[in-house]
Order: sequence, then C-alpha cells, then structure tokens
Amino acid sequence: MQAFDLLRMTYTLCYVSGLTLLMPVQLMKRPKRLRGRWLRERFGLVPHGPGRGDAGKRPLIWIHAVSVGEAMAARPLMERLRSRADVVVSTVTDTGQKVVRDFMTSGEACIYVPFDIPTAVGKTLSRLRPDMLVIMETELWPNLIRTVSAEGIPVLIANGRISDASFSGYARIRFFVRDMLGMVDSFCMQTERDAERIIALGAPEKRVRVTGNLKFDITPPADLPRWCKDLGRPVIVAGSTHEGEEEMILEAFKSIKGVFKEATLVVAPRHPERFPEVENLLREGGASFARRSEGGGCGKDVVLLDTIGELASVYGCADVCIIGGSLVPKGGHNLFEAASWAKPVVCGPYMENFPLAREFLSGGAAVEAAPGSIGEVLLELLSDAARAGEIGRRARELYFRNSGAVLKTVDEIERLLEKSGGTAL
Repeated sequence: MQAFDLLRMTYTLCYVSGLTLLMPVQLMKRPKRLRGRWLRERFGLVPHGPGRGDAGKRPLIWIHAVSVGEAMAARPLMERLRSRADVVVSTVTDTGQKVVRDFMTSGEACIYVPFDIPTAVGKTLSRLRPDMLVIMETELWPNLIRTVSAEGIPVLIANGRISDASFSGYARIRFFVRDMLGMVDSFCMQTERDAERIIALGAPEKRVRVTGNLKFDITPPADLPRWCKDLGRPVIVAGSTHEGEEEMILEAFKSIKGVFKEATLVVAPRHPERFPEVENLLREGGASFARRSEGGGCGKDVVLLDTIGELASVYGCADVCIIGGSLVPKGGHNLFEAASWAKPVVCGPYMENFPLAREFLSGGAAVEAAPGSIGEVLLELLSDAARAGEIGRRARELYFRNSGAVLKTVDEIERLLEKSGGTAL
C-alpha cells in the first residue's frame, strides 16, 4: 500500500498539472448558467447531505455515472432504491446531468463529480456524508476510491464491465490498479467475461459476482394484449425499427405471404415521430394495414404499432421476432423482451449496443441475418417449428440467467450497508 500511495502522489501531480492547463477550456465550454455550479461542485462545494449514520435518517447513497450511458443504466437502480434511501448522482458530462435530471424526483440531487484530487474529494465527502459510493461501469479514479475507502465508506462497482481497450490499458498498470481494486468492497459485473477480467486485474475473487446488465433488466408483462389474439398466423413482430429497416422487412414479408397466406406483420418504429413516415411507406407500398391506435389489427396484413409501452407485451404473440436497429448501423436493441417470452429472435449484424448479443448468437438463442437475406431466414424459422421452439427455449434460458440485475445489485448494497454498520435500507 505504501507503493500505491507513492504512485498515487505521482498520479495526482500529473492530474493537477493537466487540470491547470485544461480547466479554463473546460469551463468556457459550459453555458454561462452552468459555469459557476460546475466550478464549485468540481472543487467539492456540493449541497449538504442528511448525514452519514444519523439516527432516524435514511441511508444516503452516492451513485457516480460518468455520462449518458452510465446514467441510463443507473435509472432502474435509482427507481428501486428511492423508496428506501436518499440518492445523489454525480456525472462528469453536462449531457449526463440532463439525462439524470429527466428522471430525478424531488429530494434527489445531481452534482458534478469532484476533480480527482484529495482535497476536492474530501470536501465532497464532508458535505454529502454518504453511507455508500456506487460507481457505475468500472469508472476507476484512484483518489476518489482511496479517500472514500479511508473514511470507512463502502465502495461498490455496479453494472461493471471491462472492454477490450480498458482491459489492455489497465493491464499495463496492473501493479497500480491491483491495490486500488483492493479498496473496493464489491464488484457487481455484467457478464462472466467481465468478472474474469476484473479478477485478472487484481480484484479479490470473493468480492466479485455476476449480476447482469442493469440497462437491460426488465419485468416481463403478465399477459398479451387482447387485440393480439385475433391476428392472422403466423405473426412476425419487428420491434424498435429505424429508418431503412421497414423497407427491408416489408420486402421480406412479401415472400412470407407467398407461402403463409394468413401471416401478419406487426411493425413498431423506435421513435414515435416516425409513425407518420412509416404509415406513408405502408400506404405507398399498397399494404393492407391498420394503425393500432385506431383499433386496427384484425384482418389486416400489417399492423403499425403506434402506441407507447406496448411492444414488450406484443412480442408475446409473435412466432418470430425481429430486433430493430440491427439491420442498419444503429447498434441494435434489447433482446430480453422477446427472449422473456421464449420467442425465436432474428437480428442483423449491428448488435454492438447489446453486450450479450454474441452470447445469444453463439448459444443458439438467436439467429443473425444479413439485411439481404432476412426473408429467407424468416421462412426457414416459420417452416421449422421444432427449430424455432428450441431457439426460443434457449433465449428464455439466457434471459433468466441474466435477469434480475437490479434486485441482485440492491441486495448487495443492503449487505454492504449492514456489514459497515451504516444506516440500513
């Protein structure tokens, strides 16, 4: 640990030197209305918290989410915690601040994370007095972790992930990272691969657990919408589609109709503002279609799902599901909603936004189709019920194996709070 502190001092000197050069530029990037708050909070002048361990107080949990992606992953965790704890979220970016403020409730606070220098971190701690620090997705700041740990405050990594680039970078300074990881009380990692990597970097194995991905944790709907039960069979549901995908899917659907005369396609554009655009596309293509919002569906070849919040339950009526955002380079969307219904899933080559896509594909729980061959892949699945059923079964197994990330993370937070003697949830 003595060696770590010497290295940390060197790191701090380099950090302060860089900060001196870059801070004026970073300050001027902010809108005028944000500059004063940004500067104050980054030097630790944040609002006062209710007080660590105060009798009768709810625990205060400080969640650090760097930017938009981490903030979105933190949302379901905040929603689960807020009935039992006070929550303060810190971000680095202004966009992260905006995302957090969109789903904050009264009594919750969003601050800028302090600069990673001991004085700024110490001042933040003395004012917030948190019962726990939760760091989203393995954002490792040596002075933040060291100062919090020295105060006896538990540190938990939530939704932890180690990308290829991060693993290579951390591995070069493993001698430094190892001691820092030893100050973290619990690692809740997204996948087995992430867990193996954090252990390889020096995290104590007994503190590492796989809890799944918070961002993709869902609660499956209880039942199908009534209108879905009257659709012609088989049913293909294309969920969260983007511009350019509807044309491909409609072209593929024509080949389906040549074999399955009663087939129905349900298409759900990702963004509501595109509902009129997709309606025009259907009309110009001569499709027999109806808008769901107008009570349509029965007797039509295509249903435009132009309602909000219904897609997850509509997947339950599908014989095959298509994951939008994967046929064009948008990164793909959540596989779990379809998988929770044990449905065979077809996705395109662009699934990098869903970390478990490779596991689904390699495990036979989903089928990848090139944009030009989606009709062929759909026909094969619809013509082979046994194969489609097996793919769906494997998809549901993977869903159950990776679901419950929020509850598992909250359980670990509660365990650490009890162990530390802080205010319990």
